[in-house]
Amino acid sequence: MRFNAEKIKAANTSLLQSEGIEVVDHLPYLDQPNFRASTAVANCCLVLTALVQLHFDAPRDYVADWLKENCLDDHVTAQESQLLENDFSELPQQRQTDVYWFIEAIWALAWVGKFHAKLSLNTPVEDSLASMLPSVEQAEPTEEFVRTFTLRDESEIYETLDYFYRAHWFARNTQLAGLESALVDLDIIMERRKALEWVCYSSLDWDDVPLDT
Repeated sequence: MRFNAEKIKAANTSLLQSEGIEVVDHLPYLDQPNFRASTAVANCCLVLTALVQLHFDAPRDYVADWLKENCLDDHVTAQESQLLENDFSELPQQRQTDVYWFIEAIWALAWVGKFHAKLSLNTPVEDSLASMLPSVEQAEPTEEFVRTFTLRDESEIYETLDYFYRAHWFARNTQLAGLESALVDLDIIMERRKALEWVCYSSLDWDDVPLDT
């Protein structure tokens, strides 16, 4: 399926402006997508779900064992595997912070999989997220989660990525100008956009998803 990227850009520009968010016309159209399979997206969501437990003091050996028991260790990226090679407390502070923000990518991937219906530019993850995912702490298996993980309509995912892409410029520009806006949260937008980019473009490596604006 080919998407009318020009039409999507125009529609999102109009929508964002109606919400009070400035949009610049020079941002290009998005490339045509090549979506990942639902199983790949579900597995990524599960890997992140396991790794974010490190931030909440889960032992790295326990997290690694859970990943292996659920056949997810092959889906751990090179950078992610480094998180399991050292104690979390010994990681650089910025890396620890990066792991905390995995939760926003998990929220976006859960949205892609139809587990919830709200993906905003400025509101944090809801408490209901835990109920949508297998519990790592309780060593719950993952088969049912993967089986029920069904991608949203591709047009909705692609249009939402375009929406986040255009809002990202406003959020970043607002920060660079030393200003604040309650309409956007740059960290939330970046993590959710990264997840959407990765879903839409199967050639991208999770460790190297570009977030240019």
